[in-house]
Amino acid sequence: MMLRISLICILICGIMFLPTAILLVFGMMPTLAAFAVDKSVGKSKTLCIGFMNFAGCFPYLLEFWTEFDTHNVQNAFILIADIKNMIVMYLIAAGGYAIDLAITGIMANFIIQNSQRRLKNIIKKQDALSDYWGEKVTGKYPLDDYGFPIENHVPAKK
Repeated sequence: MMLRISLICILICGIMFLPTAILLVFGMMPTLAAFAVDKSVGKSKTLCIGFMNFAGCFPYLLEFWTEFDTHNVQNAFILIADIKNMIVMYLIAAGGYAIDLAITGIMANFIIQNSQRRLKNIIKKQDALSDYWGEKVTGKYPLDDYGFPIENHVPAKK
């Protein structure tokens, strides 16, 4: 129900501000493509590209609102038809792709290093427990039906 109300509000605003909507739809095409391709749960790639793409569209949106005499569809298409404007909008969106790629790589590296450090700490704690309680708590001994180690067993070496 909430989604339908939101879509109706967006549609009404798009019709009321049609020239602005036209400029944003053409300028934000990389974001729409990223939304269609991004299958992740949080859509982080879409957000990164979308914010950068909007930052690229915003100066031309301000120019459209302030410097043109009238707010009409013809003036919106004049801005869209200027290839320099579209290149700037799309290149800044490409910067969003680059930021997303870099951040994803950095975070993956950080997570791997963090988990390797945690694994080393766990192994150290296991060795300390083994030294304190003896070799029978390492899990290398077979257990009887009651959970006690079988006495005549020689443990495997590390």
